[in-house]
Amino acid sequence: MTTNETSDTAAVIGYDPGFGNTKVCIDGRVGMIQSAVSRPKSVGLATIGMRAASQQVPIVEIGDTAFAVGPGSWNRGEPLTSLDYNSLVAPERLALFYAALGSVDIAHISAFTLCVGLPVPLLQDKAQATIILDSLKRFKGNHYFTIGHKAHELEISRVKVLAQPVGAYVNWLYDDQLNLRSNGNKAEVAVMDVGFYTLDLYAIANGQVSERHIGGAEVGVHRLLDLLVNDGHDLAEIDLALREGALRPEASQLDMWLGEILAAIKRTWPSLKRFTAVIPTGGGALVLGDKLKVALAAKGAAVHWPDDPLTANVRGFWKYGVKNVGNR
Repeated sequence: MTTNETSDTAAVIGYDPGFGNTKVCIDGRVGMIQSAVSRPKSVGLATIGMRAASQQVPIVEIGDTAFAVGPGSWNRGEPLTSLDYNSLVAPERLALFYAALGSVDIAHISAFTLCVGLPVPLLQDKAQATIILDSLKRFKGNHYFTIGHKAHELEISRVKVLAQPVGAYVNWLYDDQLNLRSNGNKAEVAVMDVGFYTLDLYAIANGQVSERHIGGAEVGVHRLLDLLVNDGHDLAEIDLALREGALRPEASQLDMWLGEILAAIKRTWPSLKRFTAVIPTGGGALVLGDKLKVALAAKGAAVHWPDDPLTANVRGFWKYGVKNVGNR
């Protein structure tokens, strides 16, 4: 992803702007960064003689504005992390998008189709979704930014928006060589995406969306974090402690959170037995692990656990783009 080093090859970027992680996928390769961001605070020489806690935090510059991104960014300045849907198109989210791209080599490519996934609860609110969809048009065109003082440029020619769970479905439907699963397009598949903020529920039968079985609730990983601690730490900081094992939920806390998730599922899917496959995905699925598998199986679900629930959506967005709107 360097200047003056591109060709005429068109490609696809799968983009999952999650509240927990920002993820991209290009040519099957995933770049990911925790969705934590701040505006760096200048303290002059106040850290002299000490090693700054934020020394290794990447800095993304967009024009004259700098953002600290990823784990530890909360040490650089006031966190800008927000669970408001409007923040998905804010400048700080653009900085996270660029940072995720920075870990994936996309040199030699001149133009991209961007396939981006949005949460189901957002898309169900037509008025708010229309505003967000219109604002996503700003992704089209040329992008100039620096990461760690290294200049990059990028052109996005098209933007395609999908519901987030569609990614996990497409990832299940096609293997890594983009071969179609046998009889996969005739199956009735349910995807439950347990993200940081939302639980997204989606069902596809014979390759078509089943409106009856679309739903969701704001009971993602943040609900577990609310149960764990509320001591003034930034939510992203607590999330990192959970990821690294420094914060361990009690079984009762996991059961309470799982109960909220199962209640939301039942409202949209009264019976899981009808589906050919039930696909759990998202960081929340990883946190719950076997508890979730056992609970779903007990309700008659044919559970299909992705190789990596954390990246199943974004891999699916890339596959969708390659098969439908872009070229490899």
